[in-house]
Amino acid sequence: MKCVNHPDYISLSFASPQQCLSSAVLNGGYQEVRSLLNLKVDQYAKPPFAPPAQTLNNKAHELALQQPVLGMMTAASMKSLRHRQVEVQTYCASVWVTCGLSNLLRPGDLVEPVPQTPPEPGTINIWLRCSHPLTPAAMAEALILLTEAKTTAVRDYQLKSRESGRDASGTGTDSHAVLCPGNLPAVTPLEYCGKHTHLGEAIGLAVYRAVSESIQACLDAGYQSPETIS
Repeated sequence: MKCVNHPDYISLSFASPQQCLSSAVLNGGYQEVRSLLNLKVDQYAKPPFAPPAQTLNNKAHELALQQPVLGMMTAASMKSLRHRQVEVQTYCASVWVTCGLSNLLRPGDLVEPVPQTPPEPGTINIWLRCSHPLTPAAMAEALILLTEAKTTAVRDYQLKSRESGRDASGTGTDSHAVLCPGNLPAVTPLEYCGKHTHLGEAIGLAVYRAVSESIQACLDAGYQSPETIS
């Protein structure tokens, strides 16, 4: 596994195919992937814009990332990257997070039919890799647990929605991915990874810690100016 943290992007490459369930712009859904790309975009760029998937695919080819590539975008600084790995018994969860907070919202916030101004950029992008193969249902459970842990971190920091002023749960453009090894000989995929499992404990701790540390980096810098994060 190889991770590159560049000012303009973060990439993660694997020696073997990984099963993935995600909300990613490029190759989202349930896919088999070999590489991940989190691309920083210019929050001040003027239209017209190329389709996001096309932009991500072009960058993936420019970087010669192994295909298929899962791709996400963010206006957050790559300096907000935090990585945490937690092992519980024989189970391990590895998490990578980049964070922007200027677009904090909560489910059910009012959406303007025709916004007077474009939404401010701010995204919490999360990659979670589990050490053991998972069934598709268990991957969905891991994605739920990831989201719960992220929301718990956001709530513990008492961050508020920019629309309603009530407790936020994330931003309006968050993107998350759960990965695990592909089918391994003689290894039965796990059917469960919730809060009553050792893997679930590892997932919850790793996501919570990584998201909390990334949030703190944004707050320390003043998240309206993410480029100052160190």
